[in-house]
Amino acid sequence: MFGFFLKKNLADGWDNLFFLVLTNVFSIIVVAFGVFALKIAADINPWVQNLVLIALGGVMMTVNFAQGACALKMSNFDSPSFGTFFRAFTYVWKVSFSFGAFLVLAALLLRIGFIYYLGFGGKLGLLIIAVLGWFSLISAMALQWFVPLYFLQEQNGFMKCLRKSFIIFFDNPWFSIGCFFYNVLLFALSCVLFLLAPGFSGLVLSTTNALRLRLKKYDWLEEMESKEPGFTNDRDKRYNVPWDELLLEDRETLGPRKLSSFIFPWR
Repeated sequence: MFGFFLKKNLADGWDNLFFLVLTNVFSIIVVAFGVFALKIAADINPWVQNLVLIALGGVMMTVNFAQGACALKMSNFDSPSFGTFFRAFTYVWKVSFSFGAFLVLAALLLRIGFIYYLGFGGKLGLLIIAVLGWFSLISAMALQWFVPLYFLQEQNGFMKCLRKSFIIFFDNPWFSIGCFFYNVLLFALSCVLFLLAPGFSGLVLSTTNALRLRLKKYDWLEEMESKEPGFTNDRDKRYNVPWDELLLEDRETLGPRKLSSFIFPWR
């Protein structure tokens, strides 16, 4: 299943590369403005700098959510549009700004905690730092699902997305870890390419593609539970997911995309 995700994500990103680059420009503008604003705020007061950082986190996440609306279309084999991108701002801003501000605030609090317990010293201090480190890593791997959850399950609000992000992580830990480190590699590549590609749009597309495919497991579980009550409580049956069957339609829609077709599209 993970192999098909990589193939589909590469195909979707390549087919919509120009659109990804253009929407990434908006993220680059926010980053550039953020660096400028933080320099000004630093000359005023460290607390003002933190407030600006929290606000910028909210703005940046709002752009990411708009990119997520387009990523949903791409993951469904549909064409994205700037109409979809700009319309998304009108209905995502409350959840997106809250989530971005929440992430930055949490990061600032964790930073304070790390600094404090580093000075605390001793085995207890190291133990608490280790706990904070693992908590940060697990949270990062879980919250990668927040944006795609908002679009793939439209009934989800802030708290539902937050709660379901951790549920999906703990129910699919290895898949979540694999996707997280894949996205780390995508981000490293993005830095080399000045955030133009795959960029933040590519990262949102990656998590949306991954979660869209993974959620097929829960549709299957719901179907099997209706046929065989208690099915989901049987661990052996629950984890024996027939991925070949569940991904058949997507495989047929994607078609036989070989690696050479990405390098030599005219063949």
